[in-house]
Amino acid sequence: MERWMDIQKLGQVLRWLGSLLLLGSCASFMLEGWNAFDSQLRYWLFLAYVLGLAGLGILLGWRIREDKGARTLLGLAVVGIAAQFSQLGAMIHSLVSVDNGTLPTALLYEASSWAVVAADAGALLLLVPVAYMGFAALHRPEARRLSIAYLLVCCSLLIPVRQGLLLTGLMLAVIALVLWFDGRFMAGTPNGSTSEGITSRLLLLLPMGILIARTAFYPQSMLFLGVTALLMGLCAFEMAPKLVKDDAVGARIQTITLLPIMIGWCVLTIDYLSTVVLSPPPVLTWLPLSGLMFALSTRACTGATQYRKAAAVMAAAAWIGQLMTHATPVTSFLCLAFSIGMVFAGFYYRERLLVSTGVAGAVFAVGYHVRFAFQLYDYSPWGLLAVLGIGILLTASYLEKRATWMFGRLVMLREEMKAWH
Repeated sequence: MERWMDIQKLGQVLRWLGSLLLLGSCASFMLEGWNAFDSQLRYWLFLAYVLGLAGLGILLGWRIREDKGARTLLGLAVVGIAAQFSQLGAMIHSLVSVDNGTLPTALLYEASSWAVVAADAGALLLLVPVAYMGFAALHRPEARRLSIAYLLVCCSLLIPVRQGLLLTGLMLAVIALVLWFDGRFMAGTPNGSTSEGITSRLLLLLPMGILIARTAFYPQSMLFLGVTALLMGLCAFEMAPKLVKDDAVGARIQTITLLPIMIGWCVLTIDYLSTVVLSPPPVLTWLPLSGLMFALSTRACTGATQYRKAAAVMAAAAWIGQLMTHATPVTSFLCLAFSIGMVFAGFYYRERLLVSTGVAGAVFAVGYHVRFAFQLYDYSPWGLLAVLGIGILLTASYLEKRATWMFGRLVMLREEMKAWH
């Protein structure tokens, strides 16, 4: 029995080795030793290679009845579809732009006319059944939807955009499509959590990986780099936990994805924002990050409390820093309003740190209000004294009637907050 298990493990190792060799063959096909052939010949040879992999997989499953090998070959054929779309996209780009960045010669594909591109695009119809059969081998219940979604995402490789915010918008559209499809049809389903289901879901992100890899050969702005890193981190934060069954593992994955999110944010605020706004105030740097952390807390597998605590600390630091560097009556009022909102959020989520941070921010803002009030004393002393006198009298009247009730409520609240996070 132990020898049989060893033979099975050997078969798995050999299958992985064969798959890696086939992927290496694809890379060698595109990168090494093919410069003597023109773009059209390379395109059609690679198309024949992908169709050959699919045909071999079908033969292996249909005639020999070896399902695992058939799935492996069909899955590799699906991977080749994205590369085929990328080659056609390079031909389209050659007709609209002469800027190839630092792309190596082996990755340059040129087309002489739009008629040639149309003929090459027509040949892609041969890959439609390949996509369907590949996903049917991996995830039969959703094979049709998966193949349609995959081909749509691959179409993004045909758009001749290589730089700037247009490329960012294209990536955002691809991410939105993948996340919508995964959440609508795949996440939470029994077949979607199997190894084949996870593989089929990850294949939808393959064109996005090609888009990102392609940008490395073109000069990009800091705005693009920051937005792209931020989007990739958010995409991984949202999708990666759905690929695992254990919430603890999902939480650790989400913690790791915070790194590209923070890198993207630092690039945007430190390298890009400083070129648009001279000495950007704290509310333009830390406060949006606080809002982002709060939004992530609503999508976190576990540890949502920690995200909200980090958001509260960042928000308090942003408003306190704003008052200390750009103090105006408007900013002190906004700080007071935001701090009161944080107190209400603390009561809603039953978290002490949110309440205490909100109270501290409110006290800080009131202190600046008092400071501004004393500054107004020089302009209208009688008005300020009148307002203070009326306010003190109203406060005294309220305390005389409600002092006992307020003290009791404070005692009850203190005991209740001991059980909060």
